[in-house]
Formats: sequence, C-alpha cells, structure tokens
Amino acid sequence: MLTNYLKIALRTLRRHRAYSFINVAGLAVGMAAAVLILLYVQDERSYDRYHVHADRMYRLVTSTQSSTYEAIAKVPGPWGPAVLEDVPEVERAVRFRFLNQTLVSRGEARFYESGAFYADASVFEVFSFPLLRGDAQTALAAPGSVVLTQRIARKYFGQEDPLGRTLTFDSRREMTVTGVMADVPANSHFTFPFLVSRASETDSLQYDWVRLQYYTYLLLKEGAAPEAVAAKVPAVLARHLGPERAADYGPRLQAVPGIHLHSALFREMAPNANVAYVYLFSALAFFILLIACINFMNLTTARSVGRAREVGVRKASGARRGALIGQFLGESMLLSFVALALALALVSLLLPAFNALTGKALSMNVLSDGSFALDLLGITVFVGITAGSYPAFVLSSFRPADVLKGQLQGAGGVRFRKALVVFQFVVSAFFIVAVGAVESQVRYIQSKNLGYNHEHLVIVPIREEAMRQQAETFKQELLKDPGVVRVAASANLPGGGDFGIPLQPEGFLPEEAPSARILAVDPDFLETYEMDVVAGRSFSGEHLTDAGTAFILNESAAKAFGWEQPLGKRIAMEGVDVPPSPVIGVVKDFHFRSMREEIGPLVFFVPPPNWFVVFSVRLRPEAMEQTLAFMERTWARFEPHHPFTYSFLDQQLAAL
Repeated sequence: MLTNYLKIALRTLRRHRAYSFINVAGLAVGMAAAVLILLYVQDERSYDRYHVHADRMYRLVTSTQSSTYEAIAKVPGPWGPAVLEDVPEVERAVRFRFLNQTLVSRGEARFYESGAFYADASVFEVFSFPLLRGDAQTALAAPGSVVLTQRIARKYFGQEDPLGRTLTFDSRREMTVTGVMADVPANSHFTFPFLVSRASETDSLQYDWVRLQYYTYLLLKEGAAPEAVAAKVPAVLARHLGPERAADYGPRLQAVPGIHLHSALFREMAPNANVAYVYLFSALAFFILLIACINFMNLTTARSVGRAREVGVRKASGARRGALIGQFLGESMLLSFVALALALALVSLLLPAFNALTGKALSMNVLSDGSFALDLLGITVFVGITAGSYPAFVLSSFRPADVLKGQLQGAGGVRFRKALVVFQFVVSAFFIVAVGAVESQVRYIQSKNLGYNHEHLVIVPIREEAMRQQAETFKQELLKDPGVVRVAASANLPGGGDFGIPLQPEGFLPEEAPSARILAVDPDFLETYEMDVVAGRSFSGEHLTDAGTAFILNESAAKAFGWEQPLGKRIAMEGVDVPPSPVIGVVKDFHFRSMREEIGPLVFFVPPPNWFVVFSVRLRPEAMEQTLAFMERTWARFEPHHPFTYSFLDQQLAAL
C-alpha cells in the first residue's frame, strides 16, 4: 500500500511540475530561513557549555552603593581567595584582570595586542582551555610567564616550538612562554590572545579590598548549592572589611553558562547578547514556517477540484477516508523532505552572508550533531503535517456521488482559506513594518547628536611615561600642521571609559553622596570635542589652578547634587591627592556611554600628566591622509620605540 501511495505521489508531482515547483520552493525558502535562525539560536545557547565543569562554574559579582550602575561584573582582588578559604563549598577560585594594550615583539615581529589578561595559576583547573604544550599545574605559577593561544604562537614563532622562548612586552619586560593552549572557542563570553601569570602584577590592586578590578570565578564542589555559597559571602567580607563597609556591597553568583544571554552588568568582559533575541528569533522562525505551510494549504485546496475524480473513484472502490488522509499527508511529507534538501543547499549558499550579518562563524558541520539532526527532522515533520493536514481532510471529505455526478462546486472551507490568506498578509505586513522600524532606529542612533562632535576625531594611544611628560610639547608640534584643528590629552574618553572615583560634593556626608562618573582630561578637551559650556567657563591653561583644583559638571551631575547654582560649590575626591575644589563650569548633557543608558552624573577634572593614556586630535577633513602622515612622522621623533597607531572615535562609537 505504501509503495502504491508513493508511486501515485511521484506521478502527481511529475504531472503537475509547475504546481509542485511552487509548493516545494515555498516550503524550501521558509525552511531555509528557519534553519538559519536555528543555527543562530543554537550557537547563542551553546556559550560556555563546553567547559567540563560548566554546571559548577559561577562568577562572583556585586552591586555597590558607590556606583552609578546597578551592579558590576568585577570585584576586589582579595575577595576570591578569601571566599575560597572561608567557604568550604568552594573548590577553586580564579581571577582575571585586563592587561592594557601591549606591544609584543620578537625580532622583527612587533604588534600591539589587546584583550589579554593576568590570570591565576588555577585557571586551567576551572576552565576547560586545553593546554597543547606545557604543564597546566605550573604554566602560570611563576612571575614573567605567559601562556599563548595557538593563533598567537603561530604569529610570533611560526612552526618553531615556543616553549621556553621569550617575548618582549612594551620594549622592557621579558616574558617566558610556559604554555600554548588551543584558541578560545568563539562561543565563550570572553576571549583573549594570551594569559600572563598574576604573579607578574607589580601594583597593589591585588591586595585592595575596595577597588573593583578583578573578574572572579568560583568552581563549586559537587552538590554545592550556589544560593548557600552566595549567602556566606557577606559574612566573609564583614570579617575583613568590617560590618559597616561590607554592607555597601551586594555580592551574588552568576552561573557561567548563563552570562552570555542573561548578564548586562557594568564592565562586562565583552558585550553580551540578550535572551529576548533568542525568543524573538525563535518566534520569527515559527511564523515564517507557518506562512510557508499556509501557502501549501491554499495551493493544494485551490486545485482540489482537479483531484476530485481520483478521490471519488477511490472511495467508490472502497477506500476509507483514513487511508486517503494518510495518502495526502504522505504526499505532503514527501514534499517536505524534498524541500528540506533544497533548504539545506540554500543555507549552504547563504551562510557566508548570514555570518557577515550576524558576526558569527556558523557552519553546516552541526549536521553531524545528533540533537541538531533531530531538530531538523522535527521541523520537517512539523511542516509536512501542518501543511498537509487541512488539504488532506478537505480532499478526503468529498462525497463520491457528488464527484461522479459533476456536482462538486469547489473545495469546502473557502472562508477558512480566505482567513489564512488574510493571516499571511497580516504577518508579512508586521514583519515589513518591524524591519522598517529597526532600520529607522539604527539610522537614528547613527545620526543622533550625542552632545559633542565625534567626527574627524583621531584617537592616538599614549604608550610611555616619557610621552605623558611631553604631552604638551607633542600637542604644540601637531598644531603646526594646518590640518590639525585641536589636540587634547586625557585619561579616558566618552564611550565607556569613564572612571568610578567616589566623590563628596559640598553639603553631603561621604555615605550620602550621589555617585558620579569621572572624565580626567587636559584643559583643551572640551574645546576639542566641541562640548557646550552652559554655565561658568571651561578649563584654561591660563588658569594655573585649574590643574587638579577645579571641577566641571554636566547638567545631570548638578541636578543629582541638588545645586541650582553649582558654580563655586566644592567637591572632594576620595583616594586622589586633590583638595576640595570649586566647580568652575557646567557643560550641557551629552551621551558619554551607550545610548541605551540614560545620561548620568559626570564630573571633569584635570589630573597630573602621568594619568594621560590617549590623545584626541581633531582634523580638517580636506587633507586627512597628509595630516595623518605628518602625525606619524612627529610621533616617531617623540616615541621611536612604539609604532604610531590610531583609530577614529566615530568608528569606536559605532561599535556600541
């Protein structure tokens, strides 16, 4: 019987080639879109699940009353070891701290590397980062040791064995390669080019119980409840900080596999996604498949009169309705599997463009994954049954007497078919409107006035202390070129680099002071960025007291401090050698972080030159290439040991 049904199905498809092609093509396009979305969703949900102990790995984070933001992904350095020592349910702890951009050199190979970390020696006991060369127990134990990823090892050593060889960091530190690890998988919530032993750190931050500088991960023992561990952390902090100071913090644990989709804390190691997108795209795939199925239903029922005689003859010959339903569902399943084959071919063609759109590296290799193959089978069966069910029930319902007498006026359920068509148009129109809304939103973000002029601003990192001390001289040299409009040095920039130094505005007790972010800049910064001063004045090199003894607020800071007349009010800065100093000006609010965040309180001050890490250079657009070449020559005179590098601020902001 099944063989007979298959023969009839193949003959029907061959006899009506155009109809079959339209049906299969419609299903194939819908299924291809669904498969692409399924690949994306599967990748999003796979983050950090490759770790052997993923179900026991947690990140320690905290909220703090002194922060503008609800919670931060970093905690002070001593917290991890203290929790490991005092909480018996914790098996291992590992800390990471970002390295600044580093000039790495070996012979003639000299490159700036970003995104590296200091890390504890226990990193390979917690994270499943396979070590291809070296001893995982000791690779990061000694000062001056570095573990390279495979990509970086090839970059500097080619086919040579790098173990035991050295790399020079920032032209002065010799680092010994003690291990080579596999490249960090792309589905990780953070990646890096290499890890440096935390024992190589030379500052005192690792002993500071207050400053939030370390990403800290805990490996819990088998069966340990994360809620119980988190409940014990405040007591650990109270023993070391005192109950009052410890009460300022709200420590909690985050499951590592959930960080990518469920965490959006301040100072994340890398931008995370949002689980809402996973749900949104899953719904999108469902509706696209549903539209394809409705196409199939309508086409099949619309030409049902053409198959009426077949149904009448079969019923007159004794065929039962259930058998006819099975036949028509079988035809639809056959078409569904043919469409799946075409959909997979279409996906393989579209995947490079889809990867470029999403910024991922998805591949068809997942077809070998049993769970993904089951998902594909489920999609195919869903499409086959959904698309074929209504036509099967309609076609099998024909009465033989009416068919054979020629009294069939058309398939039943005309209203239902019309409703399906209307539904298709509604869903399609919704998608078109949604795409238009997203496009308009992106265009709005790209063209929105941020409150300062970010175009034609070149950002040049400062590498050496000598350049910091010569910052003013270097600025004057650059200004000799007519293509340079203005130059400013600063310790940070708009776009997420602001500091979180506690402030004590006049009229507030330390524990009551509203939090604010800090931009540490030189006197030319506001003019270089073309920010609007709405009260008072900007910093000026002519006022010697502006350096270290004056503040400028944004409008939100003046409002947060409750100052209707902020000029002359004094602010003290905790932990910085700055006396209580007056406010000399107020700038108009501007977006100094992502536009998804509300503009918060912000304070400017002029620090000592050794704070500066970057120059901002405003160029005239007419001769930018010649001006950049002049800047490179000038840089080489001041800083011959470090290559000249630059970026455009608007490109950095676009990445947000």
